[in-house]
Amino acid sequence: EAGAKLLTKLGLIEQAIDYATEAGHFDHAFSLVHASKKSKLPEVQLKYAMYLEDEGRFKEAEESFVEAGKPKEAIDMYVHQQDWVSAMRVAENADPSSVSDVLVAQAKAAVERKDWVRAEALYVRAKKPELAVKAFKEAGRWSEAIKLTKEFLPHKLQEINAEYVRFQNGEYVPEQGDVSKRSMGEDLVAQARALEE
Repeated sequence: EAGAKLLTKLGLIEQAIDYATEAGHFDHAFSLVHASKKSKLPEVQLKYAMYLEDEGRFKEAEESFVEAGKPKEAIDMYVHQQDWVSAMRVAENADPSSVSDVLVAQAKAAVERKDWVRAEALYVRAKKPELAVKAFKEAGRWSEAIKLTKEFLPHKLQEINAEYVRFQNGEYVPEQGDVSKRSMGEDLVAQARALEE
């Protein structure tokens, strides 16, 4: 504590805290912060949380992110790990406005796995049915896209029906460009072959 007071008197406390955090000496950085520069606590806490995340100590990192006032960082960490239970727990407890974001991220992961039922349920739970419709259109799953539009976005039904007609005529290109006309054609050929069998 005496050292912290001397550093403060010399105007070097902030540099000392920054040096300690950059060197990974978080115990020392926290003791300097608590002794003389409490306003730097969130910054040191955040750097410590990032260090813990890099070390794979996710639960400790979560606690530090939340203490630093950055629960969204903890949520993003868990979303990146696809640890949906932990991401949802942090969102519900520390940042309720992020619950929808966690559900959307989980739905996108379900789309990547082609788990359409789960994706639809998650998008609807997130109150984002338009994202489910978009995912279904991009995958060429028009019947599901139209069904969802009827149920949740009836004001867009005319628009999606027009897009479907353009798709059938080979004129529709998905917004993202994830599905090329060639792959849509391959999908149609595969569906036709399946019907032949």
